[in-house]
Amino acid sequence: MALAKGARITGGVFCLLFFFFTLTWIVVDLSTFGPDGVWEYWTLQSPGGVNQVTNSLHFGLALVQLAAALTAFAGQRVAGGLLAVATTLTFGTAMQALVSVGNHTSDDRWFRHAETGTSTFDGVFLSSLGLFPLTLIAGVVLLAGMRSWPSRKPSDPPVRPAKTAGVVAGLVLGAMVLINLVWQGYMLVEGGSEFFDLFYLGKGALGALLGLSSGWVSLLFLALTAPAALNSLLRGSAARGLAIGLAVVLLPSALMSVLGMALNGTLFELSGDVPGMSIINHIQMALDLFGSVVLLAVMGRGEPVAPAWYPPSQAPQFAAPGFVPPGGPQAAPFWQPPAGPVPPVSGPPMPPPGTPPQPPQGGFGPPQY
Repeated sequence: MALAKGARITGGVFCLLFFFFTLTWIVVDLSTFGPDGVWEYWTLQSPGGVNQVTNSLHFGLALVQLAAALTAFAGQRVAGGLLAVATTLTFGTAMQALVSVGNHTSDDRWFRHAETGTSTFDGVFLSSLGLFPLTLIAGVVLLAGMRSWPSRKPSDPPVRPAKTAGVVAGLVLGAMVLINLVWQGYMLVEGGSEFFDLFYLGKGALGALLGLSSGWVSLLFLALTAPAALNSLLRGSAARGLAIGLAVVLLPSALMSVLGMALNGTLFELSGDVPGMSIINHIQMALDLFGSVVLLAVMGRGEPVAPAWYPPSQAPQFAAPGFVPPGGPQAAPFWQPPAGPVPPVSGPPMPPPGTPPQPPQGGFGPPQY
């Protein structure tokens, strides 16, 4: 499968708008809390300021949004997977913001430290309200723009991962899917239904206005890693884009989390209340960190699924009835005798009149005796 040019360019325009949305709120945080305040919150060294908008995941999201737009405009084959990752995560971010920011009040608190009635708080809600339908339109465009290869015009084939790279990436992504499912099961068994709002909606547990609840972000990544793992094992044409997009999003967040826990001295500590959850989180963080590096390494290059396709050459054209030769001096038709004196026609001498006819000499037929 391949992405039609119109859908690819349109998706690139949407992802460029998504990038400006994320970049704008990162800049707002930098101007409000300074680089030190943003860094301390992103590396889990501080609880964050009032109405802080972004976290470390949004830095990776901005990177994949920009990468999706640039590769779409450049006509790269990985653009389809990158566009899918960027659009899905942007949709999840906008939807979470509409639910959490839209329902947060002084009595019904969804954030640990947020203040309503401010320009930042209202701006996040209004911008997310405008962003949400754009993500839906972008998703429809990408789904409608999928085309089977080859196309009608000369085109290069889609690029798939090499055999070894596909197996390695499929195993890494499969491990991510497995630990995600384990986390989901642990939450449902240990937490129970009374913690559903906390884990899957983020009620009362969100630190940033655009922050995603742990359960919701797990579902989003599950919806992306599962088809990415299957595509990698089958060496599909979308495998490289999906795997690279997931690695670009996960690597900065995992790296900052590991760095922050190392600075806090809690990297190798387990929670006394929920040690199982701590073990799962540590495994998941290690997979996000080292698995992303592996994905970027093995999916950097691919191989075409088939030779390049070109339209068949046209058959030679012959003159049809009614053909009019081009202008210029023309030769006389073959049935018209040439102008001027007619030269004598050479041949055997004719016998004089009155001579009896002679039998034929040689040639076909019975011999003459």
